[in-house]
Amino acid sequence: MDDPQADELAEQRGAYLTASSEQPRARRAADVTMVAIGVLCAVIGLALSGGSDPVQLAIEQFAAALPDWAVALLAISYSLGLIFAVVVLIALLAHRSWYALRDVAIATVLATVVSLVLVAVFGQLWPQFFTEFAGGSPRAQFPVVRVAVVTAILVASTPYLARPLRRLGWLIVLVVSAAAVALALSVPSGALAAVGVGLVCGGGVLLLFGSPLGYPDTAEVKSALARVGVDVPNLSIAHDQSWGVRRLVGTTTGGVDVEVKAYGRDATDSQVMAKLWRAAMYRGASRQLTFSRVQSVEHEALVTLLASRAGVSVPDVLVAAGATDEVAVLVTTRKGERLADVDGQTGLDQESLASLWREVAAMHDAGITHGNLAADSVSVTAEGFVIGEFAAGSVVYRDFDAALDIVHLLFATAAVLGPQRAVAAASEGLGADRLATALAYLQPPALTRSEKRTVAKPAALLSDLREQVVALTGAQVPEPVKIRRLGVRQILTLVLVLLFLSALVPMLIGIDYAQIWASLATATWWIAVLGVLAGQVAFLPQATAMMSAVGRAIPLRPMMILQPAVAFISFAVPGMAGRVTMEGAFLFKYGIPPAVSVTKGAVDAFSGFLVQVVVLILALATGSITLALPTSGSTATAPTNDAVPWAVIAVVVALAIATVVVVLRVKKVRDRVVPQVKSAWGALAEVLRSPRLALGLIGSQVAVQLLWGAALWLALLSLGVHLSILTCTAVVVATSLLQGLIPVPGGIGVSEAVMSAFLVPLGVPAAVAVGAIVIWRVATFYLPAIEGFFASRYLQRRGYL
Repeated sequence: MDDPQADELAEQRGAYLTASSEQPRARRAADVTMVAIGVLCAVIGLALSGGSDPVQLAIEQFAAALPDWAVALLAISYSLGLIFAVVVLIALLAHRSWYALRDVAIATVLATVVSLVLVAVFGQLWPQFFTEFAGGSPRAQFPVVRVAVVTAILVASTPYLARPLRRLGWLIVLVVSAAAVALALSVPSGALAAVGVGLVCGGGVLLLFGSPLGYPDTAEVKSALARVGVDVPNLSIAHDQSWGVRRLVGTTTGGVDVEVKAYGRDATDSQVMAKLWRAAMYRGASRQLTFSRVQSVEHEALVTLLASRAGVSVPDVLVAAGATDEVAVLVTTRKGERLADVDGQTGLDQESLASLWREVAAMHDAGITHGNLAADSVSVTAEGFVIGEFAAGSVVYRDFDAALDIVHLLFATAAVLGPQRAVAAASEGLGADRLATALAYLQPPALTRSEKRTVAKPAALLSDLREQVVALTGAQVPEPVKIRRLGVRQILTLVLVLLFLSALVPMLIGIDYAQIWASLATATWWIAVLGVLAGQVAFLPQATAMMSAVGRAIPLRPMMILQPAVAFISFAVPGMAGRVTMEGAFLFKYGIPPAVSVTKGAVDAFSGFLVQVVVLILALATGSITLALPTSGSTATAPTNDAVPWAVIAVVVALAIATVVVVLRVKKVRDRVVPQVKSAWGALAEVLRSPRLALGLIGSQVAVQLLWGAALWLALLSLGVHLSILTCTAVVVATSLLQGLIPVPGGIGVSEAVMSAFLVPLGVPAAVAVGAIVIWRVATFYLPAIEGFFASRYLQRRGYL
């Protein structure tokens, strides 16, 4: 028998804590995001430590100018971190959340240890922990240990805390960080690094053990249902759950089978973040954002009732209400068996399946889209099918959403029945024309992660579905609609662009442009002109390298004219796409098929990459370039000559290792990359078997790199700076390799930033480095791109393209 006092006590506890230790745990994407943000904060804080960043200096000056009463208030506020930590520990202990206490304890120890190590690294063996009770002037620390510990406790306890307490915790972290700066306990970068340490430690613990799902308790849901007049004595947790929403099933005292969706305090946050994430990652993602529990249940109830009015078989809505201050419930009737659990051979017939598709057509004709018409949203009854789960539904009709509904249901039925039966039923129920509109959306990004897990090879099933739809409707296969807005490549590109901009902007701000112009005005121009000519002469070995890779007798003159034309197309199209297309069209005129030209182009590029790697190794081995490692007690003096910043090399090595690991461990990437590498290596090996072609290819690639290095050497020499040609060539090679990571047309901005990052540590003044880079870029890119416009028109008029 239920104990009302126990239920009331659980409800009172829920005002502060939302998750019990008995709840299932999962590793959330939000925890990964938390760790990533922490790493970014820590890296930025460490990078700004001890520097003269203008923003940081402005914050320090503002803190120093605060009146005494404000400093005294912040001194009191600094103790809030300790108070908050104690309150959280008492709340978890009172609730007997042993797993939560374990998570918080581990996160606290990790944050303390990492912070103390960093404090020791930055010159202080042991910081002041309790500044409020310590006499004398405070000792500065980097990072702020208290900020790191409080942040780690907050993050580790976040899944267990109610939303108001979490928001209060983040406010306290902000106040304690500001107080640390105002009390001269640290600089702003120290507080930022401390927050980063706390995020990493707390988020890392949650990733290690998982986060509780934050569902409302069953007793709490029963109490909420009783308040709205629904008595479900045998309420139990459903097998399938979704993030932030507790699904329960049972039978009312009136004998009606029901399904209950209980939205707890944190359900809205979870669903809003999920929808925002999907909207950021995918085009045309759901626009239905609800900002309260009641809105969520009202929206699903409304769409369900409108679908019923349109003639669609849906569950009956019994209750949609905010039952208590903590829980909102949606109660619907439960009929039949989930489509995912039905035996496709005996439990479904073709005519009833076609009738399901007719209901989908009726729903779309009424201007309603479902949003998640997967196998778990459809139930099979003795009378036919019932469509439920309209939480992602919309009454604002879009062709995009309707096509995705078709894709979801087509994939779900194909997983149960096979692609042939699924497509035949869809064609009969929808019609061939409407079914054909989904062709462009039959691609993996259109499916959710849970849908992909229902079959062993989702991509293969999608391919079979496309073939069946084309065969049955006679439609042409269209270009796939770009569903994914952001992928791993785009995210990495954005991160790298931001990193290069962060390096470029401070450099440009700190440069005396008048000094740049003065250095260019006093340059030895005949040497600068020789540098520009060296960039033009590079067209010859570029042409001979391509001829050697192809292994055919091609006239040298048009091949040389092709090189600036390739530079021109590269200005408009980033990456290799424009170059491959133009070279393929050129070689086709000489009887070389496009497939062969692509392979030979890969040989040309691959051999150039190998030569660049060898040049870098030689530069390091001969001492032309050395790594500038920091030494103890070093001061911010001018960089040592012929020294490349170790951080740049570390980034390059890390990227190379990460690339190799991804290629070897991720099957999809391995299946795409390894065959191409093997093909290029086999074609290169074939070229190397011929001494004439091998010498022509490798020798030409070496000549190209040396000529570009000579162009930079002459540009620097014209400004009065002398570096060895090998050093300049190594800088050019390293710039070329890093610039290729960012698909910016022509590497504009990126190339300049990277080359400056190498030249300045080599002892070249910033103003002179920028001036030399301008001359070098004119020689190797801007002038060839201008020439390429006329070269491409020449080749077109002469029939070479």
